[in-house]
Amino acid sequence: MTIHAWWAAFGEATTVDDVAPGPARSFAKAVIAGVAATTFVEIKEDKATGYVGVHVEIDVERPQDLAHPIRAHEPIGILFPSPQGRPAVLALRNDFPHTMHQNGVPEGMPFSLCVDDRPWSEARLTYTPAELSRLVQLWLAKAARGELHDPAQPPDPLFYGADMSLVLPRSVFKAGSTISEFAGFVRADNQGLVFALPSNQARPGGIGLTVMAFALPPQVMTSIRRLPRTLESLATELAPSGLKLLDEIKQRLKAWTGIADDGVRRMAGRLAIVVGLPVTTEGGRAADDFRAFITTNAAGEIGVLLGVLHANNVGKGYVRAFPEAPVAGASLPLMPAQVHFAFDRDLAASIAGAEAADRRKVVLIGAGSLGSQLAMDLAREGAFEWTVVDGDALLPHNMARHALLADEIGAPKANALARQISALLNEPQSAIVASVLTPNSDQQTTLDAAYAAATIIIDASASVGVARHVSDLPFAARRVCVFFNPSGTAVVLLTEDARRDVTLRDLEAQYHRLILTEPSLAEHLDLSQGGVRYSGSCRSLTNTIPATRAALLSALAAGGITENLANDGAKLTIWTLGERGSVQVVQREGEPVYRFTVGNWQVSYDRGFLVQLAALRDLRLPNETGGAFVGIADWSRFSLHLAHAFPEPEDSVGSPTQFERGVVGLAKSIDDVARRSMHQVRYLGEWHSHPRYANARPSETDIAQLAYLGAELAADGLPGLMAIAAHCGEFSLLSFDPTRSG
Repeated sequence: MTIHAWWAAFGEATTVDDVAPGPARSFAKAVIAGVAATTFVEIKEDKATGYVGVHVEIDVERPQDLAHPIRAHEPIGILFPSPQGRPAVLALRNDFPHTMHQNGVPEGMPFSLCVDDRPWSEARLTYTPAELSRLVQLWLAKAARGELHDPAQPPDPLFYGADMSLVLPRSVFKAGSTISEFAGFVRADNQGLVFALPSNQARPGGIGLTVMAFALPPQVMTSIRRLPRTLESLATELAPSGLKLLDEIKQRLKAWTGIADDGVRRMAGRLAIVVGLPVTTEGGRAADDFRAFITTNAAGEIGVLLGVLHANNVGKGYVRAFPEAPVAGASLPLMPAQVHFAFDRDLAASIAGAEAADRRKVVLIGAGSLGSQLAMDLAREGAFEWTVVDGDALLPHNMARHALLADEIGAPKANALARQISALLNEPQSAIVASVLTPNSDQQTTLDAAYAAATIIIDASASVGVARHVSDLPFAARRVCVFFNPSGTAVVLLTEDARRDVTLRDLEAQYHRLILTEPSLAEHLDLSQGGVRYSGSCRSLTNTIPATRAALLSALAAGGITENLANDGAKLTIWTLGERGSVQVVQREGEPVYRFTVGNWQVSYDRGFLVQLAALRDLRLPNETGGAFVGIADWSRFSLHLAHAFPEPEDSVGSPTQFERGVVGLAKSIDDVARRSMHQVRYLGEWHSHPRYANARPSETDIAQLAYLGAELAADGLPGLMAIAAHCGEFSLLSFDPTRSG
């Protein structure tokens, strides 16, 4: 068995005691003292570098049928670079096989075995000489059995090592082998990273790069190979895949001859040869290894050295060479680069765990704290093609919670947020600087076009008026409304169903019933917390909500939007932050809605309201019962939404045949509901029950009371409404509008 020549040339033989205390000495002493299956052979030290190598022989457990020619006793060198550095495991046998899971090493060194894939900063925490020996034994045994690569692991790349990194848009590969022109820019604070921007978008001063992209057929994973560093060696490396690289380059260079601007520009720039190398394991797992090779010569110079071009005698461009004759002994060096594809929505979706990017068109209304943060969160997951709508500009106080940064202060929020998403996803997004409630005619035309094209409209304006306006828009897009509560302790998400049978207006009423009936939401709309004045205007107040809380609530809402829009049903969700980082979630499915018309008014109620009435009736059976109900009245749209029914006041009188509603505490209850709903909910009418087995048809007494009720509510311009809850869920809703009588 021949030992690799590198070991003979490395350092000088020494004794264990002559080596300075440290990992190398400790390892050698442990082996001599009796580490299992490990025999000490020799120790050497390179005085120039301080590296210490320990030659040991490892006993290997092998099967009868070897997957790789691993010997029963393998000579292994453990190279200790420094007391703090990771020891390298070197196969010292001269004919050791080329296997998977070997590290890259410089030319002339023995193969390096990857016995531990953990970062050294973690592995060193549990390092012992015995553990290192055990890892080497395990690696050799797995190599002998052909089990080095875990089927659950992705494939290793084909090549290791690179001088730099190159950031490219993924589009260079989308059309197969293409030619794309870029300008390369290097950061002053990171000169190992080259950003390639499309030439038509780049600022002056970049290095011209003409990218030639080649997508190669899949290759089965083998050991990692060294990167080629000349054009000739790269061509040789790629030849087994069927790619005749030099012929491809020659043909393209010849096509760029002449003095046309495109050809002259390409000839003056460098070539960036980008190769896509799909790698598969024997188990079928696949991964792509993308590498770039940047020429140090300009494209025209390469053509001359390859013998296919001559420099034009007018000093501009190149002409074809006849006959073609390469320059003897010419070297065409390359700079290998690791390829990083620019962040785009496909990469974003992949990192987020989505099967594909969600390209549905979204109109976002409101680019404030909540709107900007949830838009950026969703964009970072590859979601949606955005049109951002907002009529306000970014002001200094917005920096406390906004996703945008101070360099955008003064810019329209819509433009700035669309610009930020565009830069993030590397594709243009749209903005409309307008108030959706008061646009001019041109803005209205633009808004209508955006609404018509959208699949989803998200209202993040924190305006009740805007939310109702959005609900009423005559377009097919599904609507979503999201807002913080006044104290910034909760975020609310209202999501319509896909068919829009339950609208934002309906969900608003259901939301108010929820906060009136769910004990944990009793202070949900509390207004006791003051604001901070940010300018001299009497209305220049902003809520006192910490940025950390706004960010957390925005992220919860963004995740909720993704989840809700993946299903067709309507949904109402409230996330409330508690102590020590806890989050309480209250969620309800949207209730089916029933509608009818009373004069100019459209009246709506939902199944949840009917269930509430039936429950209040059942509590008092066999007696009749009743009380008041409240809801939302919108005079601008002549719409009424019944939201919540009260039980009978304590001084009410009921029997199996009649009911007289009392008054004790009722006015206070209605005032309290108005306060807890920020005065969005008000008194709308009365309800009562009919006894067992009776239907819901009104009696003469009911009709008389309805007429009285209509006269009372007419002062507010409202119709009188009376609800009757009867046997087995039967229900009727009566109305009387005295302004239309006679």
